[in-house]
Amino acid sequence: MTSKLSFLKLPTKLPSKKVLTFFGACAVISGLVYRDNVLSKERKKLVEQKVAHIALEPMGVHELPRKVTVYLAPPLGDGIHKTRVHFREYVKPVLVAAAMEYELVEGTQPGQLRSKVRDAIIEKRKAAKASTSTESNTSQEPHLSNTTVGDGAVVIGRVSFVEYLQGLNEGCASSLTDSQEIISNEKDMKANDDNNDLMPSTEDITSDSLSSSQVVKQDEFSVPELEPVGYIRFYNRIGWRYLPLRIYHAFNSYLTFDTAGEDTVNVVLKNSREFTEDDLNLGIDEKKFLKGTLENPELDQRILSKLRIYI
Repeated sequence: MTSKLSFLKLPTKLPSKKVLTFFGACAVISGLVYRDNVLSKERKKLVEQKVAHIALEPMGVHELPRKVTVYLAPPLGDGIHKTRVHFREYVKPVLVAAAMEYELVEGTQPGQLRSKVRDAIIEKRKAAKASTSTESNTSQEPHLSNTTVGDGAVVIGRVSFVEYLQGLNEGCASSLTDSQEIISNEKDMKANDDNNDLMPSTEDITSDSLSSSQVVKQDEFSVPELEPVGYIRFYNRIGWRYLPLRIYHAFNSYLTFDTAGEDTVNVVLKNSREFTEDDLNLGIDEKKFLKGTLENPELDQRILSKLRIYI
């Protein structure tokens, strides 16, 4: 009888404590990742359903889809790739669900986004100035409706928000005179002047002319038509100090749809109001995660009166 049951004898020794700990930790981590993936898909679907009806609305033959401009800047002490991932994971799905077009404007270095915003505002001011003089000539020409083009600016993170507002200030107060035009005019004046010794050198003209376009001139201050601004919260937790928070949010990334996703929904649904001075403190709780000093933005009252914010 014993020989017949010998094949049933199995090793009764349990795995070692280290092996059990290893497989137990792997099982817990895998379960947390699976849970986060499932909840993220559910939250993403819920957010997309809030704006999906917009994609089903009929459009006119000459009507263009709504388009927003997304501004990205790298967090202080980190690269822009994290801002791109934040946009791709939590903002882009909502825009796609609403069948909205978007254009990315990136600043890979600190201050680069501010310069791009400033140049864009200057171009808007030039176009507005030129359109006032040629409005009578072009009023009868057929054109496509552009009421839905450039309908909103989406700013991701506190750093992008500060640089965007700084660009608005500088763009509205900068001179509209082209620096290259100044150089050519001054060179012509120098060529026609008999006393060349009294004129500055070409190098001085070039340096002074290039810097003149950056000088704030209050007499030329003007505010073009501004797009409403949508602020998307972005918490870039870096450093050993915030390691516990990073681990927690790594396994609970679905919660980001409650912040960034809902902020994007407000942009899509056009829930806007007038911009106030209190809105300058948007994202102030993100500053503690930045490695470096970020100055507070200042906005001219004439810009405040014409700016709106999605909220």
